[in-house]
Amino acid sequence: MKNKIISLLLLPVVFCQLLCSCYSPRYLYSPVAHNVPVLVQKGDSKIAFQYSNTIGEKAKVTTLAKESNGIGIDVQGAYAVTNHFAVQAGYAHRSEQNFAEFNINSNDTSIINYNRHFSELGIGYYTFLNENQRVIFQVFGGAGFGKSSFTDVYQTAGNPIHKRFLNVDVTKLYLQPALMVRYQDFFATSISSRVSVIYFRNVTTDYSAEEIKSYQLKTLGTGTEIFWEPAFVNTFGFKKLPGLRFELQLGMAFLLSEQFVDYRTFNLSAGLVLDFPKLFSGRESGVKN
Repeated sequence: MKNKIISLLLLPVVFCQLLCSCYSPRYLYSPVAHNVPVLVQKGDSKIAFQYSNTIGEKAKVTTLAKESNGIGIDVQGAYAVTNHFAVQAGYAHRSEQNFAEFNINSNDTSIINYNRHFSELGIGYYTFLNENQRVIFQVFGGAGFGKSSFTDVYQTAGNPIHKRFLNVDVTKLYLQPALMVRYQDFFATSISSRVSVIYFRNVTTDYSAEEIKSYQLKTLGTGTEIFWEPAFVNTFGFKKLPGLRFELQLGMAFLLSEQFVDYRTFNLSAGLVLDFPKLFSGRESGVKN
């Protein structure tokens, strides 16, 4: 009976320890916008400029963390070399931040600022799936290279400000199938399903060994990370301007590999898509609609 009473009295202490001893995630990966071009015949092209937002998320652990949105740009290009084969390229930049209060009874805080940039190249195949040529299947595969870095500025109650950094090179292999339904040259909606295999290399940091373990960075650079990244993409155009479209997409990322890293889950992108040959000629594609 005495032991039960002691256990009940200790419950608030245990709860406080669980609440106050958590960490603010150090995000090693952030998904980019999918490059899903509307290609129907040789000579079709895509030049896209998109504004992206990672959408604020709460930390994946119990903490009083407050998340600010990450913003960035995605620049994409694609060109149909033949009536079935195409190439694509892309560049993405992200500037992100997350802020955390570690303890409800103190002023312990941490601000992590991220800077990411990434480039990728790919080759793909596309084909119609029905006679009226409205349903298109495409698949692209390729590789990408970039860097991810962040600076950690933190302060515990009564102590001076400390700064830490982490830099890492990122290599990606990806496979991206997509199913598209289009109406003439003015509207298309797509479901894209990307699998990304991520390699983190050349890690440099001034975190202590204890901090590396605490922030779950110990295994960084020792294996591969596999992500499944579905996305929903919609493009809208104008009849009098067949080479001009607006694109809106929502993408997500889910870690499939057992080796854990913190990562952003969402990416929302919106921007302008140009097909210069169609824009200058003012003519739609010559395929059925």
